[in-house]
Amino acid sequence: MAKKTILAAAFCVLVQAGVVFGDSATQIRYTTTDLGSGRWQYEYEVTNLSLGQILEEFTVWFESDLYENLAVVSVPPTALWRGTVWQPDPILATDGGYNAKNVLEGAGIPEDETLGGFAVSFDWLATGTPDSQFYEVIDFVTSDVIDSGYTVPEPATLCLLGLGVVLLRKRTQS
Repeated sequence: MAKKTILAAAFCVLVQAGVVFGDSATQIRYTTTDLGSGRWQYEYEVTNLSLGQILEEFTVWFESDLYENLAVVSVPPTALWRGTVWQPDPILATDGGYNAKNVLEGAGIPEDETLGGFAVSFDWLATGTPDSQFYEVIDFVTSDVIDSGYTVPEPATLCLLGLGVVLLRKRTQS
């Protein structure tokens, strides 16, 4: 039974790292910061791995039963990025969102490049630390979704998850 638990934990770490299902053309990494009193902040770093075009717009979704009071904290100072949020509505069971869009066509994130500086604050309604979210990359001209995936924690977070797996393993072997 302990071996199954360790394998399940290791699998979760790999999924969080994007290693198991890493076929996305884009990647959004995040860090979380506890601002106190139930208020948190996500900071995003967006990478265009192999989209085949410049990444000019994306939306990160906030589940209606986990988040409220979304606020744009920042967008990158480079180019012409604009950030907007819409609030989750638990009564209607509609998710909220953070949309970042470069308003100058052709001036987003080229392939093989990364851009940070996107940040959103929010009230966290659950216990523990906020985790991965679903995101969509949107075509600037057609507004079609051209890629999607789940945000992944920054490497430091992955190291902590890996350390947890190791400690769990040592504990079950004792």
